[in-house]
Amino acid sequence: MKSKPRLREEKEETKEARLDKEATPDEKEEKITVKKWKGKEWFNILAPADLGATFVGQTPTTDPKSIVDRNIDVSIAEITGDKRKQQMRVTLRINKIEGKTCLTSFNGLESVREHLMRMVRKRNQKVESVFNASTKDGWFLKVKFLAILNGNTTTTIQKRVREFVSKQVMDLTKNNSMRDFLKKVISTEVQMRIKKEGSKIYPIRFSEVARIKVLRSPEFEVTKPEERPKEKKKEAKPEKPKEEKPEEKPEEKPKEEAKPEKEEKPKEEKKEEKKKAAKTEKKPKPKKEKK
Repeated sequence: MKSKPRLREEKEETKEARLDKEATPDEKEEKITVKKWKGKEWFNILAPADLGATFVGQTPTTDPKSIVDRNIDVSIAEITGDKRKQQMRVTLRINKIEGKTCLTSFNGLESVREHLMRMVRKRNQKVESVFNASTKDGWFLKVKFLAILNGNTTTTIQKRVREFVSKQVMDLTKNNSMRDFLKKVISTEVQMRIKKEGSKIYPIRFSEVARIKVLRSPEFEVTKPEERPKEKKKEAKPEKPKEEKPEEKPEEKPKEEAKPEKEEKPKEEKKEEKKKAAKTEKKPKPKKEKK
């Protein structure tokens, strides 16, 4: 009799498996996102001391080292609390982490494109000037300034306006630190000054700092390794004159008398001597007498 095959025992479904089957696709996505956030910690980001060191926001991470050198775009309205400055955005760079706070420094400024293009209209001349400038405390910047003249102008007037703008901004940066220059740009003191004095060349309807890019700052410079002082060469001491010892003559050994060399015989004579010796060795056997 053949035994009947055993039926496989069905495993009991767990509660989690049942819930996964009954869950909707939206609930499944929520579970995946929860897994991604596991093990992450929140770090507070502070603005630089030049901008008041105010709280800017938070960022999550598993490894704090991965946050360093990260750039963050923030509106100046959020930092200063002045809603009229929403067109300006600052880029901050995270330099250092202390506990659960991220310390930042200034890494650039930019005006929103919509704010600049809103001022450009028909029968007006747009003049852009790009130049490099360095501050009193060692910051090296690239500045882009926008000025809109009240009417179409010739190239000579445009050139004069560009030279005037670049000269004014470079003089400001040379005589001020980065902190003071930033304050003057945010308070629109630089823009109003150029608009007022530049109108003597040709009437300026609008002026604005379009962009400030940090090319080099004293905080991010790579410090070169200190050069080790070269070792001083030791002064060579005067060598003492060596005492000359009387040379000992080696004892002469008595020369041995040279033995007379045997005269070598030619090869042919040697062969003949060998043949003679062989003949003497082979003697004939005595014959037996027959009876």
